[in-house]
Amino acid sequence: MREEFEKLAATGKLEGRHIEPLTNLTASGFCMHRSWGFGKITTVDTVFARFVIDFPGKTGHTMDLAFAAEQLKPIPKDHILARKAQNLDAVRHLAAHHIDLMKLVLNSFGGKATTDQIQSVLVPDVISDDYKKWWETAKREMKKDGHFIVPSKKTDPVILQ
Repeated sequence: MREEFEKLAATGKLEGRHIEPLTNLTASGFCMHRSWGFGKITTVDTVFARFVIDFPGKTGHTMDLAFAAEQLKPIPKDHILARKAQNLDAVRHLAAHHIDLMKLVLNSFGGKATTDQIQSVLVPDVISDDYKKWWETAKREMKKDGHFIVPSKKTDPVILQ
């Protein structure tokens, strides 16, 4: 895709500074917009210089490539949101292994996340019933594991060491 973006830049349809962000976005296939949230890039249209992105409640949204390069942040394929979009059932099965799921979630957020962030990314998609019971079990297992710092205050982040 880089070559296609370079051609668009050479013809003046894109600025050179947009090539790298667009290459990263197409490589990952997933993105984050500050207002619309998580999105999946479904089509890269170099003829009309636009992306087609599926956001929650905005499927098939078209976005100009230059605007996308400035407004979207690429989400890696191993991020919890991308994994949920690719194979939700596999992530649900992973929920039975509390430590593995927590490692995935925390790595997705740079090694630490608050309990509210964890809950918002898991409920209701991954854990649909009795999150409180699941969370209590996960906390106990994380404390035993030794690779996690589990705070007593809800507002402090859980940290993966």
